[in-house]
Amino acid sequence: MRSTVEVRRQIPSVASIGILAIAFLYVPLMTVLVFSFNRSEDATVWGGFSTKWYSTVLHNSDLIRAAKFSLSLAVPSALLASLFAAGLAIGIGVVHSRRIVLLQMLVNAPLILPEIVTAVGTLALFSAVKIPLNFASLLAAHVALCIPFAFLPIRSRLRDLDPAIFEAAEDLGASSRRVMLRITAPLIIPAVFSAMLLTFIISMDDFLTSMFLSGPSTTTLPLYIFGLLKLGVSPEVNVISALLLVIPTVGLLLSVVWIRKRGK
Repeated sequence: MRSTVEVRRQIPSVASIGILAIAFLYVPLMTVLVFSFNRSEDATVWGGFSTKWYSTVLHNSDLIRAAKFSLSLAVPSALLASLFAAGLAIGIGVVHSRRIVLLQMLVNAPLILPEIVTAVGTLALFSAVKIPLNFASLLAAHVALCIPFAFLPIRSRLRDLDPAIFEAAEDLGASSRRVMLRITAPLIIPAVFSAMLLTFIISMDDFLTSMFLSGPSTTTLPLYIFGLLKLGVSPEVNVISALLLVIPTVGLLLSVVWIRKRGK
């Protein structure tokens, strides 16, 4: 098998392509971050450095209310989705091998379906069974949306575990419940934590499902931002976007450090 160095020598432009790809991904994000400190009233024209829009956003009661609602929705969504996904991953692990592929396809199918299809289907289901659009219904929709995303890291972690560990525990007389509580659960905690972080971000960032299933009193932060954009691109949108960029990034870095320390 050819090494990466040999491939790079045969394709000299591969490094340039990689740099362009990284720039394509992150230059727009950095632009939002820079323009969040823009003094100008026009969000797209640089008028000098200023932090006044941060002060404006932090004193916006409607924005704070929407952010609090999104947090109150994202936290239980991440927790419940990760718990359900952990149960699915563990359950699929003990199923006969011929059925694993089918079960995994069923769990992962929502990942390849357009989200709007899932949102419309969920709305139709709630309407058919007369479920009102409130916090509980929106929470259920977000949990269903997040379960496939939480399933991936947990299932991947379980695949990496050595089956001999569980066989040794059973040979020494440990019951299935004891193996689950004393061996399986501690070993998959980092994956569950990663799943919670991922699904928290997905729930906080979700727009389509929230738009279809939100009631009069369930305005999430993405819906509030969309309402601002209807009035034009305001500098406040840049500030909100910058905060949504920085806060999850800091949380992700802290989680990576925590997982590495736990691994050591």
